[in-house]
Amino acid sequence: MISINNAKRLIKRALLANVATDKENLFITPLISGRHGIGKSAIIKSVADDLGGTCITIEGGTLKEGEITGLPYQYEDAAGAVQFKFLPYYAVERIQNKEREIYEQLGESLGAKPAADTLEGDENRYALNNIPSEKRIELLASGQVKPVIVFIDEINRTENTVYKELMNILLTKTVNGYRFPWWVFFVGAMNPSTQNSAYATNEMDPAQLDRFLKLKVDSNANEWLAYGKATGISPDILRFIKENPKCLSENSKELEDEEKPAPSPRGWDMVDTIIASEPKLRAFFTASENKPATVNKDLKALASAKLGATVATMYFASLMKKDRALTAEEVLEDDENLNKVAPRIKNLPVAKCIQTCDALLDYLKANVEFLMLDQEAFAKTKKQLSALLGVLDPSTKLLFAQKIAAATTDDGNSLIELIFDVFESDLVAMLDLSDSTRALIQNS
Repeated sequence: MISINNAKRLIKRALLANVATDKENLFITPLISGRHGIGKSAIIKSVADDLGGTCITIEGGTLKEGEITGLPYQYEDAAGAVQFKFLPYYAVERIQNKEREIYEQLGESLGAKPAADTLEGDENRYALNNIPSEKRIELLASGQVKPVIVFIDEINRTENTVYKELMNILLTKTVNGYRFPWWVFFVGAMNPSTQNSAYATNEMDPAQLDRFLKLKVDSNANEWLAYGKATGISPDILRFIKENPKCLSENSKELEDEEKPAPSPRGWDMVDTIIASEPKLRAFFTASENKPATVNKDLKALASAKLGATVATMYFASLMKKDRALTAEEVLEDDENLNKVAPRIKNLPVAKCIQTCDALLDYLKANVEFLMLDQEAFAKTKKQLSALLGVLDPSTKLLFAQKIAAATTDDGNSLIELIFDVFESDLVAMLDLSDSTRALIQNS
């Protein structure tokens, strides 16, 4: 779980990463998950204030079908022809008006011309979405353009039709053909949504969730006490919470968000965007927030929120150690005693040794039947595997043997049956067998 103060900083980093990248059609949209009353709305308002911008809050639970996308109406154009349009939602209209105002102020200096592409529609005539990321950062940092954060609260407590409308806006940054300008950011908020949840919510499928950066936020007693002191909450209440921090909020399991993040190609793309943007965005953070320890902590937290804690930890650990795992080809191109690669393997961290073994396992599953056609080459491969076992630590050796024992080749054969003689002595030594059983195996 992420505390309120840390969530502000993480959301700010995630939103600004959208400005600092030139990748097309990649939107990093934070989705705050947390129980009621912890201050999700206050987080976003605070981020908007830090950036000198505006927060527009939309209460998803109160919307009716058609409100957010706009209501249809007919009108006559300048030529007297009847046209059909959607009357934009009040927030959308405000953004469109501001977009035109910014265009009129900055358009000429940026070399922009009103869009003539009819596919974009009249509403997008004043878009400045194609300016490079360096210029976007400059415009925000100088205050020439002030950002807008559209915060959609309780997104998963809406009517089904409204839910679909909101999801489309959050994930595509468009509504009825209008594409929101680059300085408009979107953040969603939801109550915990699981099968055992006490909240009445719409369930998000994995494909929808994968498009968000989901941050699980919870209250922190020390943070709340500092907030309470600053806002003048009764000293008696503050003293009670300090002595009884568990009484700050309900800790029922039914109010928890138990969904775990998982890696995906899109997720890695988002993480890459966030990490690459960090050096470009330091002007938006304080000296304390730019300290290496804080930055590293934030990047790990954001990667964990998108990829899962295990994968994120593995990735950042790999940055600390530059020793890489070996490929199957590098191992098998050596001599039968692995004289070249054995010293490298012996000095690898355990995680890299396991990755090397996994690469060999995948290679064997795909190629072992082909290798067996050349008995001399196959005999060399088995000697190489024996040499590899000789340099692995006992736990990695056992794990490698277990994986091979459970594996089947691409042709459906048991892999261990084809190369059992490689592991026989090691398996007999590792297993806790009686003397008579060990003798039977060795004599078979």
